[in-house]
Amino acid sequence: MIIAVSTERTIGLVLLAIILVAWVAYVFVNILQSKAEIGSEVELAANRRALPDDEHFEGPRLERVQAWGVVFLAVIGIALPVYWLREPGRQDGAQRLLDNQALSRGEESYVAGFQCANCHGANLGGGAAPTIIALPRGSTGETVNVQVNWAAPSLNDVFYRFDTDIEDPSESTEVLAILNYGRAPVMPAWGLPGGGPGNEQQIQDLIDYMWDNKLEPDEVITAWQDRFDTQRADAANADKSDGQILYEIHCARCHTPQWSTSGVHEQPTGAAVEIVAGQPGAGGYGRPLSSASLIEQFPDPADQIAFVSNGAVQDVAYGTRGLGNYGMPGFGTFLTDEEIEAIVMYVRSLTPAPDVTGVAGDEVLPEGEE
Repeated sequence: MIIAVSTERTIGLVLLAIILVAWVAYVFVNILQSKAEIGSEVELAANRRALPDDEHFEGPRLERVQAWGVVFLAVIGIALPVYWLREPGRQDGAQRLLDNQALSRGEESYVAGFQCANCHGANLGGGAAPTIIALPRGSTGETVNVQVNWAAPSLNDVFYRFDTDIEDPSESTEVLAILNYGRAPVMPAWGLPGGGPGNEQQIQDLIDYMWDNKLEPDEVITAWQDRFDTQRADAANADKSDGQILYEIHCARCHTPQWSTSGVHEQPTGAAVEIVAGQPGAGGYGRPLSSASLIEQFPDPADQIAFVSNGAVQDVAYGTRGLGNYGMPGFGTFLTDEEIEAIVMYVRSLTPAPDVTGVAGDEVLPEGEE
């Protein structure tokens, strides 16, 4: 059992100790002052002793009692206002204590309990989530289990994509839903409502921890802009538009099949498996994006720009036939209107294509190896 230590608790324990010591001393002194029986019980009875006269009772004795009454009244008159003045600070201190305990529990869940750090990084800056996925083996039509490192997103900027309008982590609905129900195909459900192990308090502690460790707005702007500048300066992207580069940075992980696992992955058997990302916009966790589907969904590009900027709202329809959910974040917090427009124009130019998934090539994964 953990007992929280505070100034008020310490003062109370000290006062209790003083009272106990004084009581023990009083009993001890009275025992020492007691007299052996020197006569009959009648002679020892208190009401048999001579009492002071009225002049004494109504004079010095009464004045002494009244003086003590004034002293105790003064103590009450001073102590209550002092206590009242300290009450807001005491409440703030208690709240800080509870907040610190919640953050400590949230950090424990992030690092060890739910092991979020294994995928999203110890500093919440993103990382790789080792997992196994089933992919087709080249052109044979067969499937093979492939061990991959899935690119896990950063969480120190998650509140700039989801729950962008909240002012306190207790108001979270979107991040709360993601933690409770997970995000296919890699992110599992961690909350009890989605079949996970975490109760309501544990999930809220984790949200509090992520909120406390979020980047400052200027840090997010710098990080997102640096990433864009780096990709734009890469010679491999020389023929790509700004819209395509921004799409690949912020959107492809959900809307392009196997984008997060593309590349070469070493297998426990020693084989190397190359995974090729599918058709841009063919869909994955997010819906397919193409000129046909988007022109039907958003006849006016301005409506799509607003949707990408604000994200989906639970049970609120968007476009001509879309129903909002927590899957689509909003990017308008730190992407400019021009950048979002560039993304929209790019995806509205995509040609509809079959949902081409990643391929485990025959040349890098011999037959029979899984």
